[in-house]
Amino acid sequence: MSSTTGSGERHRIDTSMMYAVHDAFQRDLDRLTALADRGAESGAANGPAVWACWERFKTFLHVHHTAEDTHLWPVLRAKSAGRPAELAVLEQMENEHTGLTALLDAVDTALSASRTPHQLKSHAERLSRGLTAHCEHEEDIALPLVADLLTSQEWAAFGAEQRRQLGLSGAASFFPWLLDGATDEVQRTVLAVLPPPVRLLYRALWRPRYLRGPRWQALAGA
Repeated sequence: MSSTTGSGERHRIDTSMMYAVHDAFQRDLDRLTALADRGAESGAANGPAVWACWERFKTFLHVHHTAEDTHLWPVLRAKSAGRPAELAVLEQMENEHTGLTALLDAVDTALSASRTPHQLKSHAERLSRGLTAHCEHEEDIALPLVADLLTSQEWAAFGAEQRRQLGLSGAASFFPWLLDGATDEVQRTVLAVLPPPVRLLYRALWRPRYLRGPRWQALAGA
C-alpha cells in the first residue's frame, strides 16, 4: 500500500505513519501464513517463538485500533454530525474493528497445541484478507475524512495516544518491528519523525536487540 497526497488542506496532515503501520500488519500476517505453510510439512507451526511474535502483533494492532476508537473516530463523528455519508464511513470502520476480533480469536485458537498447521494457515489467511480489506477501506474512505476534517493538533493527539499506550518499553520493540523489512524510503520517513536521541537508541540498542529475538522473518525463512 502506498499513500497519496491530495491538494490544498490535505498537505497539513502527514499520514505516512498510518501507511507504514498498515504495511507492517500485512507483512506479519504474510509471514505467519508462510510459517503455517512450512508447519504443514514439518508439524511445527507453534511454540514459544511463534507465540512471542503473535502476541507482539496483537499488542500493536490493539494499540492502533484502540487509539482510533478513542481519539480518531469520535472526533470525526462529532465533526460529521448531519452528514450521513461521512457517518456511514465511521460506522463501517467501527464495525470492521469488531469483525476483526473474531478473526484474531480464531488464530489464537488455531495456534494452540490442539490445532494443526493447516487450520492455522486457513485462519491466518482469513485474518489477512479481513485486515487487508479494512486497511484499504481506511485508506480509501476514512483518511480523506481525516485530511478534510481534522486539525494538525487533533491528528497529533491520535499519535500521542498511541505513544502513551506503548510507553518507552513498548516503543523499544515497536519501531524495530515497524521497520523490519521496510523499504529504505519508509525507514527514512519513520526515523525522521523521531527525536535524535530516540534515533540513536533505535540504532544502537533497540534494533540490535530486536534482531536477536524471535521474528516472523527468521521463523518463516523469509
